[in-house]
Amino acid sequence: MDRGDLWQEILLFAATVSLESANVGVNVIYKAATLKGMSYYVFIFYSYAIGTLVLLPVALFFRRTSRLLPSIKFPLISRICFLGLIGCLARIFSYKE
Repeated sequence: MDRGDLWQEILLFAATVSLESANVGVNVIYKAATLKGMSYYVFIFYSYAIGTLVLLPVALFFRRTSRLLPSIKFPLISRICFLGLIGCLARIFSYKE
């Protein structure tokens, strides 16, 4: 096995573990917040707002340093918005009791 392939496999494994850990953390925080009386709509809004504040600077940094990314045009923005809407609706329906 090549060293580059090994590092790529380690990176993919670490990314998977970190995403699953984040998912478990959000579910635990959701359960604690709803037991104290927070509406799940408010929780979803807060989680998306925090995610946007965390990921937006990262995206802007990588956009400036990499020229491999496609240019931002309307079809790309509409696809991103559509995926965001699907994700938000999926989260609302999954937390709805």
